[in-house]
Amino acid sequence: MNIVFKITFFIFLIFQAHQSFAGNWCKAIYNKDITQGDFQAQISKCKNTDNFFLAIHTSYNNSGHLLNSLISELCDLRRNILKSEPRAGDPYFTVVCEFRRHYIRKN
Repeated sequence: MNIVFKITFFIFLIFQAHQSFAGNWCKAIYNKDITQGDFQAQISKCKNTDNFFLAIHTSYNNSGHLLNSLISELCDLRRNILKSEPRAGDPYFTVVCEFRRHYIRKN
């Protein structure tokens, strides 16, 4: 009985084993001192990453709208998106999402 249990358990482990890989993270921060070209350079470095962190400073009048447009452009909308709004001591709109896979990305 003990041998049958061990064999069954071993077979169960073989069929339930999944490969898991650590995801790569990339961040882009849009603050008061950055130029548009520098921000695009940060984003272009993210093309081979899995997860994306984006922060936009509230010094821009349309920072909330800019964040939403960048979410729709850069994030995979089929996955979970975590978004936060500025609060006392933290002047950034932030979002964490899975980076959208582009056609130039190697799978």
